[in-house]
Amino acid sequence: MPISGAGAERRPMPALGSCIAPGAEFGFDMAFEFPSLLDHGLDRAAAVLTRGFSDYFVPITSSPAVLVQMARTDSVDLAASRVFLRDGVAVGAALIARRGWTSRLAGMAIVPEARRTGVGRSAVMHLLAEARTRGDRAMVLEVIEQNTAGVALYESCGFRKVRRLVGFAGPGARDGNVPSGLIEVDLREMAEIVTHDGLRDLPWQLSGETLAQLTPPNIAFRLNGSWVALSDPDAPVITIRGLITEHLVQGQGRAATLLRAVMAKYPGKDWRLSSIWPEELAEVISQSGLDRTPLTQWQMEAVL
Repeated sequence: MPISGAGAERRPMPALGSCIAPGAEFGFDMAFEFPSLLDHGLDRAAAVLTRGFSDYFVPITSSPAVLVQMARTDSVDLAASRVFLRDGVAVGAALIARRGWTSRLAGMAIVPEARRTGVGRSAVMHLLAEARTRGDRAMVLEVIEQNTAGVALYESCGFRKVRRLVGFAGPGARDGNVPSGLIEVDLREMAEIVTHDGLRDLPWQLSGETLAQLTPPNIAFRLNGSWVALSDPDAPVITIRGLITEHLVQGQGRAATLLRAVMAKYPGKDWRLSSIWPEELAEVISQSGLDRTPLTQWQMEAVL
């Protein structure tokens, strides 16, 4: 896999078994159980996730409806996702998405009072062991770079940095020019192009498989061999969910032209790209008038 960004040098992976035994550094044993979200109950699992993410860099509120939506769009496997019980008390939860031989740790949260007690390490090792048992060959994740404790935990458990991921936001370009060649297309058609012409190791949320699950009010456009997927264009903030230029016409500035075209089509909006975009695409996106946001992420992988 290509690696870019400062600090993303290639390094040997530690063996998965090299993590410190949970609780050992504190001199006591902890009794953990890891029921599935389905067995624990989606409502109670969502409450644990909400508590765990309440003071995160970007606070996240979960609900049964959100979890079901993630199961559809992001391939979150509710049977493989886990709630962490310590002596019968829920202290955290993890969402596991699955496609083929690859799993993704789509989110992991520990409630504040249970942090720094070995829960996270025990959970990650358990999730990796389960993935290996079911025949997965890799697990991937994204973690906020500024979350240094989280990055260190994942690295110590066998994950390595693949690339830095960045985000953008702002009002965008304001030139008012909507080219006549801008055509609305089926999101599934764009998903096929991303699968065929995109980077093989795109972050999960930008992959063709994810785009293929999007439905209206999400929308997609094509212009001169470049394709873009957008969230609901009637909303005050529009999120760019995908961007690709066909292989034969890459390197000609067409993606930036397409971004400016859709910004002209929907004037007066604020535009956002979540921090899931490979840093090597930053120059193309910045040409549309958007500014980089301060939070960045590491895309990481553990080979099983």
